Amino acid sequence: MNPFARCLRWSGVGGKAAGVVALLLLFSVPAEAQTRITLQDAIDIALDRNIELVKAANQVEVSEQTVMREKGDFLPNLNASTGASRNWGLSFDQTSGSLVTEQSDAFNLSLNTGVNLFDGFSNIATLRSSQFQLEADKLTLERAEQAVFFNVIEAYLALLLSQEQIGIQAENVESQRQQLRRIEEFVRLGARPISDQYQQEAAVASAELALLNAERTQEINESRLIQVLELDPLLNYEFDQIDAETLDLAASSYDLDAMLSESLERRADVRSRDFLIKALEQDIRSAKGGVLPSLSLSGGVGSSYSSQRVERLFDGAGNLISSETIPFSDQISDNRSGRLGLNLSIPLFNRFQNKTNIHRTQITYENSKLDLENLKQTVALEVRQAYLDYETAVKRLDVTEKQLRSARQAEAVEQERYNVGASTLVELSGARATLVDAESQRAQAIYQFVFQGKVIDYYLGVLNPTDSVLPGQ
Repeated sequence: MNPFARCLRWSGVGGKAAGVVALLLLFSVPAEAQTRITLQDAIDIALDRNIELVKAANQVEVSEQTVMREKGDFLPNLNASTGASRNWGLSFDQTSGSLVTEQSDAFNLSLNTGVNLFDGFSNIATLRSSQFQLEADKLTLERAEQAVFFNVIEAYLALLLSQEQIGIQAENVESQRQQLRRIEEFVRLGARPISDQYQQEAAVASAELALLNAERTQEINESRLIQVLELDPLLNYEFDQIDAETLDLAASSYDLDAMLSESLERRADVRSRDFLIKALEQDIRSAKGGVLPSLSLSGGVGSSYSSQRVERLFDGAGNLISSETIPFSDQISDNRSGRLGLNLSIPLFNRFQNKTNIHRTQITYENSKLDLENLKQTVALEVRQAYLDYETAVKRLDVTEKQLRSARQAEAVEQERYNVGASTLVELSGARATLVDAESQRAQAIYQFVFQGKVIDYYLGVLNPTDSVLPGQ
C-alpha cells in the first residue's frame, strides 16, 4: 500500500481530523506520486471523504451530547451571581433599610441551586429516548459505511471489467491484423481471392471500432469511480488492475430461509428502526408526564454590603458621639442569609398542549412501526433477489467456462481448415467472433459472480470494510 493510503485508514468517528490531514497530503504531493490508486486505497479514500458518511458521524456526536445533557437533568444546578452599584439622590437602601439622599455604594453576592425531584417521570423517559436515538444513529452510521464500501466495490469492479474488455478487444485487433497479413500473402500467391482481403480489412476496422468503444466504456467507468470517491476530476488517476484469474471463484452455499432471518437480525438499518421505535415509546411516556404534578427543591445563600450601613455610638444622654460605615468584611459576614424551598406544580389546564403532544407522538410512533414493516418487506425482497441473482451467476460461471473452451477449440480448427483451403473466410470470421464473444461473456461472468457475492453480504448486513475486499486477494 502506498504512503497516502496508509494515512487514509478509516479511524471511526474520532479519526476525521487525521483523515482530513491525510487527504491534504494526498493533494499536495506531485501528480506523478498521487495517481496510482488500488482498490483498498479507493475504499479508504471513500470512507474518509464521503459527505453523507461524515454527516452521519457528526449526528452520532450530536446524539452523544444529547445523552449527556439529559443525564445532567438529574443533577442540581448551581448559579453564582454578584453585583455592584452606586446611587445618587433619593433611594431606598435594602441593606440598611432606610431612605437616603446622598451617594451610596452597594454590593451583593449569592449562590443558588435547584434540583428536580419529580416531573412525572419525563426526565427518565427523555434520557432513555436519547439513549435509544444514539444507538439508532450509530447503526445508521454503520449502514452508511457499508453503503459506501459497497458503492466503491461496485464502481471498481465495473472499471476492472471494462479494463478486461479492453484487453480482449485489443487481443482481437492484433489477431485480426495478423490474419489480414496472412490473407494478403495468400492473395499475392493467388491462393485466395482479393475479396477475402477486402473482407478481412473490414473485420480489422470492425475490431478497432469495438476496441474504441471498450476504451470509451472504460473512461466512463473511471469517471464514475472518481465521482464515487469524490476526487478532484481535473487530476489524472491510475487505478490498479486485478487479474481475474487470481480471484477465488468457489461458490458458496446459501439457505434462503436462513438468509431472510439473518438479514432481519443483522441489517443495521432494521436495527436502527427498532431503536427509533423504542425512542418514540419513551417520547410518549415523556409527553404523558406533562399531565402529572412536578416537585422541585431550591435553595441559596447570599450576603450584601452597603456604604449606608453605619455603626453609631451614643453617650449616656443619647447624644450621637460618632458614626462610621461598617467595614466590608464585617457586613459580608453579618449580612449572610439563606433560603430553602419546595415547589409543587400541578397542571390544571394548558390550552390542550399536553393532549396534542401525546396524540402527535403516538401518531409518529404508529407511522414508525409501519415504516419498519415496510422496510422488512423490502429487505426480504432484496435478499430473495440477491439469492436468485447469485445462483444465476454461479451457473453462468460454469456455462461460460465451457463456452469459452469450445470457442477456442472451434476457432483453432477453423484457422487450420482455412489455412489449407478447406474453409471459407466467413466461417473463420464467425468462429473468431464467437471466441471474442465467449471471452467477453466469461469476463462478465467472473466479475458478476464476485459482485453478486458482495451484494448478498450487503443485503444480509454483514459487509464489513475491514474484511478482505475481493475473494482470493
